[in-house]
Amino acid sequence: MANLPPEHPHRTLQMKTFARLLLPALALALVMPATASAAKRKTTKKADDSSDVTVEEVGVLRNQDVRVVQKNLYVKRGHHEVGFLLSTQPFDPYTAGLMLGFNLTLNPSENLGFEIMAQGGYGWGNGHWQDVTFLGNAAGGNLTSLGSDAARQLVGGSVNVVWSPIYAKLAWGGSKVIHFDIYGTLGAHGFLAQRLEADAGFRGIVGPSVGVGAKLFLSPKVALKLDFRDHISIERRTYSGKVTARNNFQFGIGLAFFTGRGS
Repeated sequence: MANLPPEHPHRTLQMKTFARLLLPALALALVMPATASAAKRKTTKKADDSSDVTVEEVGVLRNQDVRVVQKNLYVKRGHHEVGFLLSTQPFDPYTAGLMLGFNLTLNPSENLGFEIMAQGGYGWGNGHWQDVTFLGNAAGGNLTSLGSDAARQLVGGSVNVVWSPIYAKLAWGGSKVIHFDIYGTLGAHGFLAQRLEADAGFRGIVGPSVGVGAKLFLSPKVALKLDFRDHISIERRTYSGKVTARNNFQFGIGLAFFTGRGS
C-alpha cells in the first residue's frame, strides 16, 4: 500500500485508534504493579501477625481442653516437709486442751507422701466435765458412767499416708494468686492419756486416724497448714466393760517447711 500523506483522512483515523488503545494499556500497566505490591504487603503482614497471636486472641477454651493447672510453681515431688502443728480438741464432750506436734513428710511423688508426727500437750476438764463432777460429788462421790472415761492426752503420735489429689490456684482480690494443696490422710495413732477422775490413772489409746487438710503456699519454702484429724480410739469402758470406738477430733494450724527449694 502506498504511503499516505499525514493529512490523509484514513491515516488520521489510524492514529486516533492507536491512541485509544494505548491509553487503557498504560493505565492497566500502572495498576497491576500496585495491586501486586499491595497483595505482597498484605500476605507479609498476615505472616508476621500469626507469630504474635496471644492466648487472649484464641478465644474461650472449652472445659475438656483444660487438662492441668498452668504454671505449677510448687512441686512436691522430691521436696520433703518438716513442720509443726498446734492443735486443739474442739468437739470433746469433757476435756479441752492444746497439743504441739512436729511432723516429717516424705514426698516420693506429687500425689503421695508418708508422714510421721509426734505430739505432746495437756488437757483439762471443760464446763460439761465440771457439771458432771458436781453431780457425782452430790451423789456421794460416784460418777457412775457419766464421763468416767474422760482423759487428757499427754503424748503420742501417728504414722500416716498422705494423698494429695488437688493442686489449685485462687485469685485473691484480682491481683494476687494463691497456690494451695488439698490432701487427705489415713494411718494409725497411739497416745498416752490420763484420766480426769481422782485416781488420775494412765492408759494407752490406739486406733486408726483419718484426716483432711490444706497447704497454702506462702513462698517456695514455706506453706501455711490447716489440718483436721480424727484419731479414733478403741477403748474398753470402765463401768460397762464394752469395747467401743471413740472419736478424738483435732483441729490444727501450723507451718510446713520444704527442703531443696530455692527462693
